[in-house]
Amino acid sequence: MLPQQPDLFFRTWQAGDGTYLLNLNADPRVLRWTGDLPFKDVAEAEAFVQSYDHFNVHGFGRWLVFRRSDGECLGWCGLRRGSHGIDFGLRWYHRHWNQGYGAKAGKAVLKWADAQQVGTLYAQHHPMNHYSGRLLLSLGFTLYAAYSGSEPGWFTYQRRPSS
Repeated sequence: MLPQQPDLFFRTWQAGDGTYLLNLNADPRVLRWTGDLPFKDVAEAEAFVQSYDHFNVHGFGRWLVFRRSDGECLGWCGLRRGSHGIDFGLRWYHRHWNQGYGAKAGKAVLKWADAQQVGTLYAQHHPMNHYSGRLLLSLGFTLYAAYSGSEPGWFTYQRRPSS
């Protein structure tokens, strides 16, 4: 089962998706807020896709998100299990920022997480990325003390499951 949203569709990563990740992480406007590095080439990004086993191991991951109207990839949104707990995150191509896709995708992923009884979720954002902070608050996250494994100086949020 995947998150559901009328305007968007979600899918797990598959062979050939390295191009999406390469292009997403090639934009310095995107990486400014992530702490990640760009992939050196499509082969490195594709190797990352092929080694990404989060869906098989945990039953969830960072889904690619596409607009239903034209099939364009917007970026990714989803969950990641780490030593600190389960992290919610999303990353869009810059051309899709501030168009409401983050809220739509986030609501769908959180509804899915509640239905699967995933439990408490955490999220973080760079302290200067005010848009992410507002998005997380609108999705029901609350500001929280940093958890183990958090990025120093980043804002940390928590969301308990909806009842």
